[in-house]
Amino acid sequence: MSYVFDSSSLLEAMKRNATAVLAGNFTLDLARYELMNALWKQHALLHRIGADELNSLVRVSKEVMNVLEILGTGCHEEEIIKLSSQLKLTFYDASYVFHAVNTRASLVTEDERLIDSARSLVRAVRFREIL
Repeated sequence: MSYVFDSSSLLEAMKRNATAVLAGNFTLDLARYELMNALWKQHALLHRIGADELNSLVRVSKEVMNVLEILGTGCHEEEIIKLSSQLKLTFYDASYVFHAVNTRASLVTEDERLIDSARSLVRAVRFREIL
């Protein structure tokens, strides 16, 4: 079984120190930006992590992204926006669903709303469910 991981599930894998399961699976090009934004928020706005931990997590996230096959949204905008409207999801979230459908993979996310919406088209699970 293969998986498409969204940024919330990548962060969950990092928190659990369980990144080995990511190897050979998929994520989207936009996951890098979402992941970096989440780390920045934890540091700069919420003050939950210090500068050293932030730098360490940035290094880990780069390693994580290197073991995944990165899928792009380019050339699929019309299909994704249609899916976005159909499922009442953001373009970002619909992109993950679109690629899960097209790769015949399960979608892995920590977002309950995304799981509920995606389940009409793909198997959608939380990270802990694939461990």
